Amino acid sequence: MKILTKYILKEIMGPLFFALFAFTSMFSGVTFLSILKHAERYHLSFWYVLQMLFARMPEYIVQAAPIAVLMATLLGLGKLTSHSETIAMRAGGLNYFRLVLPVIIIGTIVSVGGVLMNQYLVPLGLKAYYNVKSEASKAEKSVVLYNFSKDFYDAETGKIDKRIYAARFDSRTQELHQVTIEEFEDEKLIRVITTETMAWNGQGWFFRDGLIYQLGEENFYPITVNKGFVKYDLNITPKEIDEDTDDADRKSITELKEYIDKYFPKGSERQRLLVDYHLKFAVPFAGLVLAWLGAPLALRPQRRSNAAGFGLCIVFILLWYSFMGIGSYMARAGIIPPVVGAWLPNILLSCYGIYLSVNVKS
Repeated sequence: MKILTKYILKEIMGPLFFALFAFTSMFSGVTFLSILKHAERYHLSFWYVLQMLFARMPEYIVQAAPIAVLMATLLGLGKLTSHSETIAMRAGGLNYFRLVLPVIIIGTIVSVGGVLMNQYLVPLGLKAYYNVKSEASKAEKSVVLYNFSKDFYDAETGKIDKRIYAARFDSRTQELHQVTIEEFEDEKLIRVITTETMAWNGQGWFFRDGLIYQLGEENFYPITVNKGFVKYDLNITPKEIDEDTDDADRKSITELKEYIDKYFPKGSERQRLLVDYHLKFAVPFAGLVLAWLGAPLALRPQRRSNAAGFGLCIVFILLWYSFMGIGSYMARAGIIPPVVGAWLPNILLSCYGIYLSVNVKS
């Protein structure tokens, strides 16, 4: 690595760590106040407060890292440009690519690191946060899930195959209560099963004292079950019912993809969850995009104060979040594909970054 590249890296690393610390602190500040209220309510020690706060840190670092990259680029390279050092470097034969290479390296490292954190650390941190919160308040995790419902789709056709509703699920006894199951064939309702209790015996689901309504083209008849047990393939285990209550943020990248493919081969819910899946990549890679955008802005031959660089950073971060909101909304509504909606801010700002780069190099 050339001496000048190391010098540019040194100038960027200071603002990078400062910005990462500052924005991580800002993101965690709101949570910290919420934790303090929780601690005051349940008379918790400061140790519990620290545990809960640090459990959320991986999530906030992933969110703050792209912003930190942009600010470090604007402040670090901007300082060199304001002192005419980058102009001297280019006059000495250092081309544009070699000048921005340290920024691209940092952006790439931050982006790949963010994806890895979304895969491993962020889900673990969020699960630990809610576990500590439950333990701290001396309130065990609820063992009863109310109003559980789920649709199952045929993996080949994508058509709805089965719909399940239960008034409540007790994880201690592994029982579903007040169950209604609707079965479909070519999206036509062919069978309805109702039972007061459906229990898991370790190998499958069984019910008794139920009714099976068979629907035909020209007939309808009920089958009463009041003796013995009927085994039924519910396509889901008690453990999976518990895990189904976790939102997308608490799942790793691979867990979320497996969850989507297993339960939502088609439909609007798949569309919504795929947006969350692609955001787990798009948000970290905003670091590389913002590095690519910030480099030509910082290399413009004009004098700019640190306050101006900070203001410019805020403007582009607001733009990024605005485009993310628009893209996510359009993707969840089915107007554009999920991958396009999630990556929309990165695509737009990358195009603008390329435009600026061409003008700076010329």
